[in-house]
Amino acid sequence: MGVLQDFEKRLEGAVEGFFARAFRSGLQPLELAKAVQRYAEDHQHVTADGVVVPNVYRVQVSEKDHERLSTFGASLPRELGEVVVNTAADRGWSLRGPVKIRVEASEQVRVGRYQLAGRVEAVGDAPARSRPATAAGSAPGGAERSSDDRAAIDRTMVVGAVPRAQVQLRVVSGVPATSEPVTGSRFVIGRLPSCGLTLDDTTVSREHAALVRRGDAWWVVDLGSTNGTKVNGRRAAEQPVSLGDRLELGDVVLELVGG
Repeated sequence: MGVLQDFEKRLEGAVEGFFARAFRSGLQPLELAKAVQRYAEDHQHVTADGVVVPNVYRVQVSEKDHERLSTFGASLPRELGEVVVNTAADRGWSLRGPVKIRVEASEQVRVGRYQLAGRVEAVGDAPARSRPATAAGSAPGGAERSSDDRAAIDRTMVVGAVPRAQVQLRVVSGVPATSEPVTGSRFVIGRLPSCGLTLDDTTVSREHAALVRRGDAWWVVDLGSTNGTKVNGRRAAEQPVSLGDRLELGDVVLELVGG
């Protein structure tokens, strides 16, 4: 099942009579799902870690559409976040941090329209302050909402995290035996003490190679080393690797094992 079809199916279950009642006209949740997916695709950044896309999004809609969409409560921003996470996994994009989605009402947006902004917010960055929603907690006419779930649409929903390492690099030969968990989305191997795995061997370059997370896969990328990088005995400038693969960096042999 595709990402958008899966989004629709899950969201339908959030509100009884989804198609029969509330959303015959006006701004559709599926439009917003397509919008965040398209925004990510249009704002790719090619880096040494692969293709990075925004992980923080703010969606602004009209007050009338906001009231209708609030029927879904926290389910809508959460499911929009899942669209970003699942699309990134499908297409091999990298996310520098958890996906954060906020849906707000704005007097500047017309009924049936939306405004969307996004950015990359890496883990460890200081989070930006969110603008307060203009219609938070109140329905048209100033009546108080009686359901916390309705107000939840205004909360920033955090979906998914940067994949945690489930692999380790084990030294097979060339230097004293050791193993190191692979952490982050770019793990550098080389002679420098600042590397994730430091190999004290003259055949290994200062920053020899890196393991880079792309979607659900790990890739090995040679960093312009003097003696090159091999995967299972074959020269490799850049290629995906799996558990059990052996990496040769100069005279040092490493094995990718489970964490």
